[in-house]
Amino acid sequence: MSSKKYHLNTNVLDAAIRRIEYIFDEFENIVVSISGGKDSTVLCHLALEEAKRRSRKVGLFYLDEEVVYTSTIEQVEYLMNLAPEHAVRYWLQIEFNLTNAVDLRHGQFHCWDPQQRPNWMHKRSSKNVLTRTWTHDTTIIDKNKGFGFYDVLSNFELGFENTAFLVGLRADESLDRYRTMVRFPGYKDVMWSTDKKRGNYVFYPLYDWAFSDVWKYIGEQELRYHRYYDFCFLKGMSPHGMRVSSLLHEKSFKAVQDLPSFEFKTYERLLKRTKGISFAQETATDRKMFRCQTLPKNFSTWRAYRDFLLATYPAPERKAIFKRRFSKHLDNEYVARQQCRQLVLNDYENNLPVKNTEDPKTARLNHWKEIL
Repeated sequence: MSSKKYHLNTNVLDAAIRRIEYIFDEFENIVVSISGGKDSTVLCHLALEEAKRRSRKVGLFYLDEEVVYTSTIEQVEYLMNLAPEHAVRYWLQIEFNLTNAVDLRHGQFHCWDPQQRPNWMHKRSSKNVLTRTWTHDTTIIDKNKGFGFYDVLSNFELGFENTAFLVGLRADESLDRYRTMVRFPGYKDVMWSTDKKRGNYVFYPLYDWAFSDVWKYIGEQELRYHRYYDFCFLKGMSPHGMRVSSLLHEKSFKAVQDLPSFEFKTYERLLKRTKGISFAQETATDRKMFRCQTLPKNFSTWRAYRDFLLATYPAPERKAIFKRRFSKHLDNEYVARQQCRQLVLNDYENNLPVKNTEDPKTARLNHWKEIL
């Protein structure tokens, strides 16, 4: 079923239902990825409704990062139990390394570390997957980092053949996501899919849904949703700022900022579980420091501030990563300010890339100088 067959007078809900029907027609094995967020909540419900109509089962996959909101665990449990007779529970609570942006000395956080069992953020359950279930040799992308988040995903998928993996990504969240989903056809002539090999494909049935479409469906179906959205709404956050996030990666500072207000007990547990949380929370509340919008008083240039942050960075191996990356950048204040932001957020993985250009304001100023 090509996306070309859809007409402008078809609403996104009907289109998504038709897409999911098509996937059920084509695949015996279907696995839905859930995160506890609004999009995966809608996708999970739609897939389970189709499974009920066909007396089939679908897998529900959740990778438990341990350092998550209590509300996330509650929402995932709710989804797992929406239609238990039609669901196969793939709730993974296995050991793996996660990017740790809050602790400058330890760039990787070891989820479900047995030595930290008394300090685990929440309990593991015998109903969940507690060990690596695949039979093939485990592949690791970066041996220096060890078995990481994306290694879990890829190895889990390699344990399947001829399977459709459903993901609740939407194109209106970012152009990068749009390119990922529709750049090339994956399965047959379906543009909203990507090829994962071994007969496995990823499908994005909600790719053309808007923010309002998601909430309209949740309201009409009277679905439970993550409590963090109510908290964000009451704070007056923009729709794009309402994200259910991990609490440790380079974009987690926004989540940590609100954590004491939203889930204080979770914040207390997080303080015991890993270092750097208090600093991250305090840094995130200072928007000028968090976004590197204003220089600290003791520095006259962003380049001087960058050099200070590099000189005092406590982990030599990751300091070298920053130095190598920065050596390829232009040496100007516009770039240096972005480099400072990477250092403040401990973004050694370059997940928030630096725009390596001249300052756009300077370019515009020079343009008008030439004209005038």
